[in-house]
Amino acid sequence: MAKKLIYICCLAICFTLSITSLSVSSKEKNRIEVLLDKLAYSPSPSDSGLIRREVWSLWLEGYIDRTNKSKIDEALELFNAGKLEEAKVAFSEIIELDPDYVEGWNKRATVKFLLGDFYGSLKDIEEVLKRQPRHFGAISGSGLIHIHNSNFLEAYKSYKRLTEIDPHNEDGKRFLPMLENKVYGKSL
Repeated sequence: MAKKLIYICCLAICFTLSITSLSVSSKEKNRIEVLLDKLAYSPSPSDSGLIRREVWSLWLEGYIDRTNKSKIDEALELFNAGKLEEAKVAFSEIIELDPDYVEGWNKRATVKFLLGDFYGSLKDIEEVLKRQPRHFGAISGSGLIHIHNSNFLEAYKSYKRLTEIDPHNEDGKRFLPMLENKVYGKSL
């Protein structure tokens, strides 16, 4: 009887922790959506920059299982140190542990891009955009890959979408006129 009571208590604690963790994640997701709405109507590049930084911070901290923080910190250290193969493995492990962690996919996409695996990077970007359709970093990354692959129409679509989400984004401003000229034979 005592073992059964302990088992039930453990289940209750686990359930409570999972609800708390999910509700925090839900609050973060709502905050991100509000910020992305603000970004679309931001009055200036400097305001957009502040909003972008806050969104990046929330995306980075947006993992559901808080126990994975040390793994994420380690993966980021590897990435920042230029140990890209090791970082790719580390981000893959994070994705296995928490497949809904958007930045796990996005960081691995970035690593694959830097390693020259453009196809793999695009596949990871697809996963990012399934989870966060307005992920401006992933959309910009897909545009760069399409430019590299001379797929100018897809690059144009990526940067057009990017400027709808983030009108003051420098990548969009830089690439859209060139891409419109390549695709349609005119500039904006």
